[in-house]
Amino acid sequence: MAKLIITAAITGSVHIPTMSDYLPLTPDQIIEDAVKAHAAGAAIAHIHVRLPENGMPSADPALFREVCGKIKARCDIILLPTTGGGANQTIEEKLVPIKDLKPEMCSFDPAPFNMGMFQLAERFTQFKYDWEKMYLEYCKNFTFAPSFAADIEYAKTFLETGTKPEFEMYELGHIGYVTWLMEQDLIQKPPHLQFVFGPMVGWMPPSVKHLVQMYEEAVDRLGAGNFTWSVAAAGRHQIPLAAVGMALGAPNIRVGLEDSLYAGKGKMATSSAEQVKMAVNVAREMSLEIATPDEARQILGLKGIDKVNY
Repeated sequence: MAKLIITAAITGSVHIPTMSDYLPLTPDQIIEDAVKAHAAGAAIAHIHVRLPENGMPSADPALFREVCGKIKARCDIILLPTTGGGANQTIEEKLVPIKDLKPEMCSFDPAPFNMGMFQLAERFTQFKYDWEKMYLEYCKNFTFAPSFAADIEYAKTFLETGTKPEFEMYELGHIGYVTWLMEQDLIQKPPHLQFVFGPMVGWMPPSVKHLVQMYEEAVDRLGAGNFTWSVAAAGRHQIPLAAVGMALGAPNIRVGLEDSLYAGKGKMATSSAEQVKMAVNVAREMSLEIATPDEARQILGLKGIDKVNY
């Protein structure tokens, strides 16, 4: 088996400040969390940014540049900014990170899906900031619904910048979008697929059965050995499903505060590094070696840190 790549998803755009005092919000907090995750064994950091004054998800190019530039100055971790952004961002806003920074990797959501974030709002009676409840409930009336035309625009942008997409796969049919883009010669092969699981309505159920189904569907459509893949599961399913991915030979698993705010039952995680360490411990018990950033670059076929624009 190849070495295991661990991704740390630092802050995301689903969790709100009310949920955890440890969620990174400011540029300095996001930078510090990513650097700690690298020291713990993460080869990739998935980057979102937030408004420092209130923690609201943002697509501000200045924030992305500050965060990515300062992380790069401190370590050689692969930075994978989001093009998913926040629930209320336009396609133009979501493409800002890739067009401006030309990173080694970026996320790519090619297919429509729902995120039942409104369910999270029901857990709280008070919020730290006025925007939080409205933001979570926005998804009651909104579907992430990229058009085929938008997919083409995204894919061309990735090719133009030499950035490798990480395709976020929320259900079986989403693999067909990747197949279609490959047929249009809009993807540099092999594609990298991330199978995403979560307990909220609209997400793929986090189970061994569904992970195996996703992998087998990718093999059926793309062919064994013709893609790389990753496992990302939310909440309490984060580490268990990551372990299943390791057992199945996944080259990449994802942990981090974007996906779960806990480091064990009832224990709030104080950093993404805590969850990286948990994944490292599981991997070592399986006799898996952890990939360094440079080894991950080789496994995933990335252009290299010297070719980014930050």
